[in-house]
Amino acid sequence: MTESTRTYRWAERAMTTVASAMPGSVKSNAIQLGGGYGFPDELPDIVAEAIAAATDRAEGLQYGPLYGLDDLRDEIVRYLQQDGVAATRDNILVVNGAKHGLDLACRVFLEKGDAVIVTAPTYLTAASILKAAEATFMSIAQDESGIDTEELEQKLAARKASGDPIPKMLFDVPDFHNPTGITTSVERRKRLVELAEQFGFIIIEDDPYRRIRFEGEPVPPIKSFDTTGCVIGLGTVSKILAPGLRIGWVNASPEIVRRMAAHKSDHGTCPLLQRIVTQLFQNGKVDHHIASLSKVLRGHRDAMVKAIHRHLPGATVRVPHGGYFLWVELPEGVNADELVKRAAKAGVAIFSGTLSFAEAAPTNFLRLAYSYSPPEKITRGVELVGKVYGQLLAEAGLAAAPSTHRVA
Repeated sequence: MTESTRTYRWAERAMTTVASAMPGSVKSNAIQLGGGYGFPDELPDIVAEAIAAATDRAEGLQYGPLYGLDDLRDEIVRYLQQDGVAATRDNILVVNGAKHGLDLACRVFLEKGDAVIVTAPTYLTAASILKAAEATFMSIAQDESGIDTEELEQKLAARKASGDPIPKMLFDVPDFHNPTGITTSVERRKRLVELAEQFGFIIIEDDPYRRIRFEGEPVPPIKSFDTTGCVIGLGTVSKILAPGLRIGWVNASPEIVRRMAAHKSDHGTCPLLQRIVTQLFQNGKVDHHIASLSKVLRGHRDAMVKAIHRHLPGATVRVPHGGYFLWVELPEGVNADELVKRAAKAGVAIFSGTLSFAEAAPTNFLRLAYSYSPPEKITRGVELVGKVYGQLLAEAGLAAAPSTHRVA
């Protein structure tokens, strides 16, 4: 279809925001090292569950209950309780993935110009959703323990002292952070809850990768330290089962859940998909799939780290204990946006780190995903990226130093 010659009367928000950088589908002719897609060989077999769900047409093919199927909400409660999170059915709202939950939080909490606290960098699609909600940003640095709570406290105190509005919410991915791979320490998690209570903001805890752990011991969710209803937990089956199932949840106080439900434009999330996911929880396939996927993706991560060491001299990569992504710092003077363009011409899809900053962005970072491609393609893809990277080093007059890594 050709571009229209019509002049459209766009809403202001459509003029100031752009579509998500995540492509709608995977192009088969490129090695995919950019988007956080599920590994095709590990996508679950849901044929039996789909057939069983389809037999009850009165449930599966009607509009779904506004809050979600009770059976699924109960399974989600049990899933959360395994992580020490106290919840009941009344705390759970079923949504079309975690991003839908964030969008609903924006609808019920944010007015145009309200400030939101984010990490620098942050999850790129969350930044797009927040920008579409016409939010402004307070960006806070991270270190190896997660978001810098001292910097956050100082900035909040300065706002309060000057009479400026306190941000209404904080968004973070505390486990295997997207994009940095950092896991926030237990001390920082507790401190975030204390600051939320002190300054009166809501914490949005987006936790899609928590169970995809390769080594180390899990840290309790931020929500497990919440006794006043200041934390909204977002979950999804996109990373632990399959993105195409489009089932996620909100875990929040009943008052928040009721207000979010009232703003669900779909009325009710697809009941057929909900029933399939319910069965996968009930028959133990979710736990089995998570264990299998974690083992496979650990091999993917190791292959990508090894390839970066070999083919991206001078780069620094943080090695996470789980999740889907690697955060790569390139030498000063190497432009990641240009590297992405040249890599695409070489047949490899990667993401520039500039997409992951809500405000002013450095230009020498990459976010790479090891979730979709198998190890041999990961190795080949990084090798191809390395060739165009070498060209950029030469053009910038930079010597090829050894690559380094650090553990998240």
